[in-house]
Amino acid sequence: MAIEQVSKVVVAVHQDIKDNFLHRLQRLGVLHIIRVTEGETEYWGKEEKDTLSRLLATIDALTAIEGKKASKKIPITRKEYEAIATGYDHQSCVNEIEKLTAQKAERENRMKLISEEVTRLKPWIELSDSFVNAEAFVSVRILFGKITGREEFNSIQQTMVDKPATVVKISEEGEAIYAVLVAAKELVEEVTGLLAGQRWEYIDLKLNNRRPADIIAELIQEEHHLKEEVNEIQKKISELTEELPRLKVKADTIINARQCEEITKVAIKSESVFVIYGWVRERDFNKLQRLVEESGAAAIARIQPEPDEIPPVALTNRKIVRPFELVLELYQLPLPTEMDPTWLIAPFFGIFFALCLTDAGYGIILAVIAFLLLRKMGMNNKLLGIILIGAILTIPAGALVGGWFGDLPDRLGIIKLLGLKKGYLWFDPMKEPMKFFVLSLALGYLQLISGIAFEIADCIRIKNYGDAFLGQLPWFLLINGVALRLVFGRVFPEVVNSVLLVAVLLSAAAIVVFTRRERTTLFSQWLWFGFMGGLLVFWAGKMDWLPRYFLVAKWIVFAVFLVMVVSALVSGFHRKKRLLLPMVLGVMTAAGVVLYFLRMLPFWVPGLLGSVLYFVTPAGEKLLKKFIWGGYALYGATSYVGVLLSYIRLMALGMCSGGVAVAINVIAWMVLPIPVVGILLALIVLVVGHTYNIAVNVLGAFVHSLRLQYVEFFPRFYTGGGDPFLPFRETNQFVVMKS
Repeated sequence: MAIEQVSKVVVAVHQDIKDNFLHRLQRLGVLHIIRVTEGETEYWGKEEKDTLSRLLATIDALTAIEGKKASKKIPITRKEYEAIATGYDHQSCVNEIEKLTAQKAERENRMKLISEEVTRLKPWIELSDSFVNAEAFVSVRILFGKITGREEFNSIQQTMVDKPATVVKISEEGEAIYAVLVAAKELVEEVTGLLAGQRWEYIDLKLNNRRPADIIAELIQEEHHLKEEVNEIQKKISELTEELPRLKVKADTIINARQCEEITKVAIKSESVFVIYGWVRERDFNKLQRLVEESGAAAIARIQPEPDEIPPVALTNRKIVRPFELVLELYQLPLPTEMDPTWLIAPFFGIFFALCLTDAGYGIILAVIAFLLLRKMGMNNKLLGIILIGAILTIPAGALVGGWFGDLPDRLGIIKLLGLKKGYLWFDPMKEPMKFFVLSLALGYLQLISGIAFEIADCIRIKNYGDAFLGQLPWFLLINGVALRLVFGRVFPEVVNSVLLVAVLLSAAAIVVFTRRERTTLFSQWLWFGFMGGLLVFWAGKMDWLPRYFLVAKWIVFAVFLVMVVSALVSGFHRKKRLLLPMVLGVMTAAGVVLYFLRMLPFWVPGLLGSVLYFVTPAGEKLLKKFIWGGYALYGATSYVGVLLSYIRLMALGMCSGGVAVAINVIAWMVLPIPVVGILLALIVLVVGHTYNIAVNVLGAFVHSLRLQYVEFFPRFYTGGGDPFLPFRETNQFVVMKS
């Protein structure tokens, strides 16, 4: 299919109706606007950004309260949308939400600090008054600390036996012992020095002459009051969720208004006129023209694109293949002069995906999941669309190779399931892997050939007959001729095999001769094609690869050779400066032809002399390099073998998926005989194992199918590099317009 036709247009609008026109144009959504001037680097001012970010933050906060039901888009009529856009003051609601949110955050932070303080003081809750006022004692010093381990505590107590100091345990939590060290003031430094080698950790309680129990009670009471305040604030915030739909609509209106403002800053304008350049699809031109006419003070005209200007690309496909546009979007869109290959990619990608997964049970599960996700996330989700189509195709693909959650029907032994499996079974890839191998190669070959055929059709469409018939057709005939001879040569009649071999030989000659073409050398290249092609056919007859009557090709070769020699000599005589070498070669070639007819020389001698003569005269000076490149291109045909072998990954992934599924079933049946819990364990293994296998192989199926398109398929025919057609339209993140 061709890319959808687009036209370049210019729209002139009077400044008085500019804003209204832009809003209507945005709603129409058909014009891809060209940014004629760079405009300002920053479209939105700081205040505008802050306003929108505060609104979006408010929406997020209220959505978190509402939960899943608030995540759905809001259906709304155009009239309701416009009323909110012009008449709803969202700022007061945003301010109130921000104020309440700040109050709530402040109290929650305070509650967190209280919780940390209570946790810190809790081990000391039994601390008596005698230890609280630690600084009031004249002769003793009181230190608080934590000791890790009972042995360490006993060791510290033992150390203090001969000293005017003691250690008193206050509480114990796990291995931690919270204790008070009481020591004479003059011996504090000595005692602390002794503790330096022990697992003693100093703690600064800062009790302010109050018992920890009293402080904790006060903090808990404060925390209780704060919780009540937070609940009250949360209640007020919840009441404001009624404003959420209007806030969402307002956010969309602000975003769309800012987009209109961006357009005004990058278009051409004067005091009275506002001018927009853009692209419109042909099928939408009348809609745009009607909008312009209805606006009154506006005009529209089609204009010719600049010589080097490339139109944007608009893809239009049927629903069944539209998801596969994603393959092009992830790579490159086609150029406007190319055909859209989406319809060609779709069947191959879907089949490749199915063969990589290769399990009917997996296909059913995946299809259900993909369909449910599509309903939730929107039926236009292209990735899920590809997965759904691939999953549906996986069902028959899996049935043909007997994959139903691996070999689960065989292990269950249910007669009806076994009958269903055997009824659709074509071959078991574990027992007959060569069939899977041949199937993968056949699909790869079919895709490669279809790519070349697609390029031939595309060249014919744009009337590039040279590339179609001299560039692509020889490759199409060469590859198909070789393949048919190799695969069916033994069953084809002699005449068919002969025709195929002739097609292969002539195609090889065409690739060498016509890979590099010029108008000025085309006549000479046709002569060389006749010479080389006839010579190859003659040699094939000589080698008994072709019937003897093909030896008549030598007369064609000889006739073409004479024309080539005459053409070379004529071009040499037309040269102002006649060189000695062409003259000598001309005489030697003529003598060689005469001697050939006298049966004194083989034909290759005058043939070689004539070829050299042709390349040193003006008729053939430019051809040698072209033929070298053509020979290199023909040598590149060997790369098709490697490309074709890349499709074996379909077999590898398909067998891997089936093999892992069987292994999961084996493990499940191994744990099944375990008493009491065997059935439960087997179910867990089956569910977890097959879920993991589906997830991993879906990823592998998608990635490797994608790789086959990009690396193996696209280089055969696809150029790419187009820019997407992106019409100026409303961005409705939160709402859905009701018709």
